[in-house]
Amino acid sequence: MSLREKDYSWNFIVNAIDNAFFNLGMTFGSIQTLLPLFAKNLGAGNLEIGLIPAIANLGWAIPAILGARASERYKRKIELVLKVTMGERLPYLFMSFIAFFLASPFPKLSLYLSLFLLAIATFSMGFLGPPWMSMISKVIHPSKRGTFFAMGNGLGAIMGIGGAFLARYFLSTYQFPINFGYSFLCAGIALLISFVFLSLTREEPDENEVQDTSLTEYIKSIKIVFKDKNFRNYTISRILNTFSLSFISFVSVFSVKQFKIPDKIVADFTGILLISQALSSFIIGPIGDKFGHKITLLLGRISTLISLILLLTANNIISFYTVYIFIGIINSAFYVGDLAFILDLSPSQRRELYLGSINLIFAPFSFIAPILAGKIADTKGYYFLFHCLLILGIINILYFVYKVEDPKKNVKNINNSDFN
Repeated sequence: MSLREKDYSWNFIVNAIDNAFFNLGMTFGSIQTLLPLFAKNLGAGNLEIGLIPAIANLGWAIPAILGARASERYKRKIELVLKVTMGERLPYLFMSFIAFFLASPFPKLSLYLSLFLLAIATFSMGFLGPPWMSMISKVIHPSKRGTFFAMGNGLGAIMGIGGAFLARYFLSTYQFPINFGYSFLCAGIALLISFVFLSLTREEPDENEVQDTSLTEYIKSIKIVFKDKNFRNYTISRILNTFSLSFISFVSVFSVKQFKIPDKIVADFTGILLISQALSSFIIGPIGDKFGHKITLLLGRISTLISLILLLTANNIISFYTVYIFIGIINSAFYVGDLAFILDLSPSQRRELYLGSINLIFAPFSFIAPILAGKIADTKGYYFLFHCLLILGIINILYFVYKVEDPKKNVKNINNSDFN
C-alpha cells in the first residue's frame, strides 16, 4: 500500500517542523560560532578548536555505513530512526550541566567532556543519516525534496534568529560559563520538541525482502557504487569542498583575536548568518527543484570564494557581518543542495549504500581538514590559511563545473516511478 496525497502533505508538514526545531537546537549549540567560543573560554588552542569541526565531520561520516546497513534491514526506516535519535539530542542537555556545574572549577575536564559529548551527538547523527534520508525519500515526493529541505532549513533559521538574540542576551547578561549553560539548555529543549514531530511521520513498509548481509560483505559492495562515474566525481568534489570550508570554524575566533571584537557580538554573527540562511533557503530550494541542484551547489562554492576574499581584506566589523551573510548562503546551498543532489543521484534500490558509502569515503578528509587548518593557523597565521583555501576553492569550482553532471537531467535517476 502506497502513501496517499494527504499522507505526503502530512509528512511534509511534520518533518519540516521537526527539521526546523532540530536546526533551532543546532543554533543554540552552533559548531560554527558558540562551541568554538565556549572552547576558547575553557582554554582551548587553535588545534583543540579545530577538533570541534573535525569530530563533527568524523561523526557525521564514519558511522553512516553502519547506519546504511542497519537501515536496509528495516522495512520502515522510522523505527530505526526513533531507536537511535536520542543519542543526537541528549548530549546538549548534558553540555548545559557541564557549563553550569563543572566549567568553572574544572575547565580542562569540561573541555574534553564537551568534545566527548559532541562526538556522541554527531556519531548518532552520522549513523542516522542514511536511514533518515531513505525515510525522507519515501515520505516526501521527489518533486518537493528541495523545497522540503529548504523549508526545514529556512524555518529553523527564522526560529534561530530569535534563538541567536536569546543567545546574545545570555552571553551579555550572565557571566561565563553560566551564559553558555543556558544556551545549551535551550538547544536540548528544542531538540526534544523536534523529536515529537519526527515521531508523527507516516511511512509504509518497503515491499522488497530485507537483506541480511554481513558487515564485511556490505563494505565490499561499496566498489559497486564507485563504478558510477558521476557519483565518483561528485565524491571527489565534496572532498575538495570540505577543505575549502574549513575556514568557517575560525571566523569567530579570528574576529575576536584580530579586531578585539567582544564575545557578545559573536551571537550577532549567528543572527546575521541565520537571517541570510533563512532568506536564501526559500529561494535555493525551489530553484533546485526546477533547474537542478547543481546550480545551488555551484552557488555555495562561489560564496565560499567571496567569503575568503572578504576575510583577507577585512578591516572592520562590517566585513565580518558580510562574511556571515555569505556563510548563511553557503549553509543553505550545501544543506539543501547536497541532500537533494545525493537523493537524485542514487538509485532507490541501493540508496542506503550510496548514502553510507559517500560518508565513509568522506570521513578521513572531513576529520583532517579542520585539524590541518588549525595547525596552519597556529604556525603560519590566519592570512596564510585563507590564501591557501582561496586557491583550493578555485580548483574546487573548476572540477565541479566540468566533472560533475546534474542527475536531474537523467530522468531514470529520479525514480519518479516509485511514487506513481
